[in-house]
Amino acid sequence: MKSNSIFLFHVVLSGLVSILFTGCGLWTDEITVPHNIVVPSFNLSTVENEGTASNNIAEVWVYSETDVLGVFPLPATIPVLQQDEEDIVHITLLPGVRVNGISSTRKPYPFYEVVELDIDFEPGGLDTVVFNSNYVSGSQIVLSEDFESANRFQASSTSTAEVVRTVDPAWVFEGVASGMILLSVEESYVISTTQEQLYDLSGAVATFLEFNYKCDNSFAVGMEAIGGVLPERTPIIVLNPSGGEWVKMYLDLSPFLRSTPTAYGYELTLDAILDMGQETGYVVVDNFKIVHY
Repeated sequence: MKSNSIFLFHVVLSGLVSILFTGCGLWTDEITVPHNIVVPSFNLSTVENEGTASNNIAEVWVYSETDVLGVFPLPATIPVLQQDEEDIVHITLLPGVRVNGISSTRKPYPFYEVVELDIDFEPGGLDTVVFNSNYVSGSQIVLSEDFESANRFQASSTSTAEVVRTVDPAWVFEGVASGMILLSVEESYVISTTQEQLYDLSGAVATFLEFNYKCDNSFAVGMEAIGGVLPERTPIIVLNPSGGEWVKMYLDLSPFLRSTPTAYGYELTLDAILDMGQETGYVVVDNFKIVHY
């Protein structure tokens, strides 16, 4: 009886070893070698009425025809797998932004064109693609203020500081001028609003405010709703010191616009108060533009 049990054990063991080495049953999957796509950078091109080409695209969102393949920081290496044994794999690259400068609100930016790629799949293959983009057709771009020839931000009568136009190359982001706020104990705050622009905007479509800034003092950017049942002046975002670096911001205006449906126009607001414990502070801004459909 014991010898029969030993014989059956050897038969079962031999069967399992046969499955392992012949690739049958649960071990039929083969390791798939991806085709890698390298995206070293993102480049935006603009025409004259679209303003600056500065951008802050730090990642790409990658889609296949059926799935989201992932979000990849630039420079990116994207592994692409063969789909349904097709020799050509189609993927789409979308530029990603941090909405309102917040990491948790990352998403594709709807106003920059995507890149469509047909990959001639080869296991272990490698292609390099530079992400060149433009504003999508149908984008409405309002050049609110680039300070090149004017300054539409007017300080309130109670302000002790003001927004000024500077042409000092040490402070200018690009072009010949930028907007500047200098704060001190004596000139400690400014409340300013663009004058007589009355931007006609709707919360029914995606709407963003793009701008560049550098600061060592916190400041607020927002909107003033003109007219309507509840006209209001609202700082939408408060920005902290940028560490001496210029930053590109994508501010989502849609929630505020949806909250003021009866307004017949809007102005931009720019406010700053000297940070507590500081004797001086500065804010430099440039290239305000509203983008919507």
